[in-house]
Amino acid sequence: MDTKKSLSEMVDKLSQQRDELTVKIHLANMGVRDEWDELEKKWDHLIDKTRQVGKEVEPAAEGVHAALSLLGEEIKEGYLKVKRAL
Repeated sequence: MDTKKSLSEMVDKLSQQRDELTVKIHLANMGVRDEWDELEKKWDHLIDKTRQVGKEVEPAAEGVHAALSLLGEEIKEGYLKVKRAL
């Protein structure tokens, strides 16, 4: 799977989870909201960097792809944690 497609699929899945949790977060307690705020910062960073990778040539983007995949996994785990707390 190429880098762009892989990143795009990851972002699509995370976006869906994010949308679902956004609805629930309005009713959450402050501890969960703090966690959510941190995840939102990571989300913004992921989206910014993913857009940058889309503009890069494939060989140069491979290292960035690995870093973004790791960030995506962190966000995914954070979403699961928030979901369990709700």
